[in-house]
Amino acid sequence: MVFSLSVLTAATQAAYFSQQPQDQVVVSGLSVTLPCVIVGYRGMVQWTKDGLALGGERDLPGWKRYSLMGDPLSGEHSLLIDSAELEDDAVYECQATQAGLRSHRAKLTVLVPPSDPVVEGGPVVRLKAHTPHNLTCRASGAKPAAEITWYRDGEVMETAIYSKTLLEDGKKEAAVSMLPIVPEDSDSGRTYTCRVLNPAAPAGRQTSITINVQHPPSVTLSVQPQTVAEGAKVLFICSASANPEITGYRWSKGGVPISEANGDSLEVTVDYSYFTDPVSCEVSNSVGSTNVSTLVDVQFGPRLLSEPKPMTVDIGMDAAFTCAWTGNPPLTLAWTKQGSSVVLSNGNTLQLKGVTQEDAGTYTCKAIVPRIGVAERDVTLTVNGPPILTVDPTQHAVKHSKGKLECRVGSSPPPDKIVWTFGDVSLSSGSSGRFSVQTVTSDHGVSSSLVLSETLAQDFQLRYNCTAWNRFGTGTALVTLKEQEALPMLIIVGGAVGGGCVLLICVITLVSLCCRHTGKGELNGKRCTRLSKSDIRVQIVHSDHNATRGNDDEEDVKEPMAPNSSESPGTSRTEHSDLLEEEEDERSESKDPTNGYYNVRGNEDRHIRSSGFSEYVPNSRPVYTPSQLPSPSPVYGQHGSQPRVYDFSHRYATTTAGRTAYEQQQAAQQQQPAQPASIYPTDPVYSGSAYLPATYGRAFTSYVKPASYEKVDAYDQSDQASKVSSSSRFSYASSQVSSQQSDYGRPSQRMQTHV
Repeated sequence: MVFSLSVLTAATQAAYFSQQPQDQVVVSGLSVTLPCVIVGYRGMVQWTKDGLALGGERDLPGWKRYSLMGDPLSGEHSLLIDSAELEDDAVYECQATQAGLRSHRAKLTVLVPPSDPVVEGGPVVRLKAHTPHNLTCRASGAKPAAEITWYRDGEVMETAIYSKTLLEDGKKEAAVSMLPIVPEDSDSGRTYTCRVLNPAAPAGRQTSITINVQHPPSVTLSVQPQTVAEGAKVLFICSASANPEITGYRWSKGGVPISEANGDSLEVTVDYSYFTDPVSCEVSNSVGSTNVSTLVDVQFGPRLLSEPKPMTVDIGMDAAFTCAWTGNPPLTLAWTKQGSSVVLSNGNTLQLKGVTQEDAGTYTCKAIVPRIGVAERDVTLTVNGPPILTVDPTQHAVKHSKGKLECRVGSSPPPDKIVWTFGDVSLSSGSSGRFSVQTVTSDHGVSSSLVLSETLAQDFQLRYNCTAWNRFGTGTALVTLKEQEALPMLIIVGGAVGGGCVLLICVITLVSLCCRHTGKGELNGKRCTRLSKSDIRVQIVHSDHNATRGNDDEEDVKEPMAPNSSESPGTSRTEHSDLLEEEEDERSESKDPTNGYYNVRGNEDRHIRSSGFSEYVPNSRPVYTPSQLPSPSPVYGQHGSQPRVYDFSHRYATTTAGRTAYEQQQAAQQQQPAQPASIYPTDPVYSGSAYLPATYGRAFTSYVKPASYEKVDAYDQSDQASKVSSSSRFSYASSQVSSQQSDYGRPSQRMQTHV
């Protein structure tokens, strides 16, 4: 017994570990050897894994990837683990059981590389522009947990948020990295890379994604034109860009959809509401929608927003009216009172402090939009106060007929009572003898009438007092009754006078129309102005064209005769229009203007024709004595000779002269040159033999004959005196020479008949 213990002690003391297992790290999938060498030991050796014995056999049955390596005789008992797995991650120990030896515990760590990282939403991540988003990269199943790094187009992003989580097996870990971004439209198409690594995969692994930045439509709403008048057409244009594509348009005005509009434009006829109610265009796509609104600068006249309300206040209280208008361009407000142009306020509210009865009336709130229009609203202010009486202080009535005195109260409130007082009588209603009171209420107030069934003389001597009462006080007015003439006689006289005037006017009008009609009928047959013998003067002029050839441009002018207040009873009036109608007839046929009295034919100069008429307005002319004779007219003055005044006193008398005597006297007058001394009358005022003594004394007054004649251009069909005598305001104008090819070699004779 003692011998056996001695041997065991010697053996135990002899065995020892020359090599023991140490902590090791192995990557999953690789082989690893845990060394164990015992010197001086020949017994059984076994390994334990986390305290569990693996067995004493060298091939370690039951553990396919485990085996003992080395020469047992040399004491080599190393543990070989082939293709290490995560389950091999444990604490190992080598034991010499017979020698009672145990090695150091060795920790075998098995490393697991991370799988390829996964970025949520990849490979193309669709993001909404301007909306914050976290790009998330996950690396799971690694031991230890993987490290994650973000890159944007190769540039490291330092803003990522990292986290890791131990998995259920207690060994592997999951790592997560979130990269917050706010994508812009310009980020669309950028590449983001997530790279992961751990000791098992030092080279790392990575995954890249591309972001597609999507955005709802970007909308611009424009109006063409921007400023328009009410009633004009405008075009709304809705311009939009979007990613992804636009899916629809929707239009509305003031929040109310416009069902008929579904495109990118809208044409409407605008009114004032477009100035306050915006037009909206909403554009949609799969990401979202964008709504843009705009107003139109519509120019319109005043529109009433708040109408003033009438007020009734007691005297002495305050009153206020409010009215609101809108208009474009900005309007101006003006408060006025009817009957006055004074502007009381320019604001929406009119304040009246301590009103009186004079403040009662109608006030106008006027809105003025420059260059567009004006509008106004009236509002009534009623002021309660003592009665205000409106009466005519003097009223009239006809004696012994019905009479009436009136008194009107137009103030507010209506009078409680109206009393008429006169003499010893006081009457508010009903009747008393010849007097009665009638009261009528209307929109304009209360009217009280004192009616007299028959007016007597004493009624016109009284003073009538009209007094009204209400809760604010009294009002009084005095009326006097005056006697008025009876109207029937005046009406009869006035009617008779008026009727006589009307009858006289009708008779005069009828006679004038008949005379006018008769005169026109005679003129249509021939030119037949009735002439008296004393109104006719015949002038025969002999002129030599060759002698007057140098004066071709001068005119034959006669001065008009002085007007006379008397007219020949045998002369009729000639209308201007009648003379114009006969002008053409005078060109084609010459008539005897004396109607056969002198048997005178027209002008022998075939080249002369009438040209028209000019209006003659007679002017007053002075009477000249020989010393006051005016100088010749400028036209005659060109010849440098004194005009001659014909003396017809020996040719015409108040009785009719014979044609033969006249022709003889005319020939004798032409043979004798006129003496300068005989051209003036001897009497300072018309006298002598130079003027006719009778019946129509102004027939030849002031007729002046030029000393010489020019080329015959025209002849006057009547002189000014005849026009005055016939009361015609028209005269014949000078005639025109129809042809410049007249025969100047032979003398021409011109005969003029002056009326």
